Formats: sequence, structure tokens, C-alpha cells
Amino acid sequence: MDRTELLLALIAFLLAALVYEIGDGNTPEFIVIPVLMILFILPVSVVGTLIIENIVSG
Repeated sequence: MDRTELLLALIAFLLAALVYEIGDGNTPEFIVIPVLMILFILPVSVVGTLIIENIVSG
């Protein structure tokens, strides 16, 4: 994983966390669902990519 990709993933994660923090109970579901997907899937994807590229590939 390139440093640029890691930086962009971090920016996306932090923006999603910001949207989640600012949102209240009236936030529409079409905004909440993608934000929660980014918050939960992006870190797993980044760690998985790093493991595959660095450990498995040698």
C-alpha cells in the first residue's frame, strides 16, 4: 500500500468519524449507513491490505 493510499484512507476515516460525531438522531439513514460502513470496513480493509502486501507477498 502506497503512502498516498494510506493517507487518503485516513482522511476518509476521519471525515466519516466527524460526520458520525456531528450527526444527531435526525440524520437520514442514507447518510448514516455509508458512514458506518466506512468506519467499520475501512480499517479492516487497510490492515488486511498491509498484511497481504507486506507479509504474504514477502
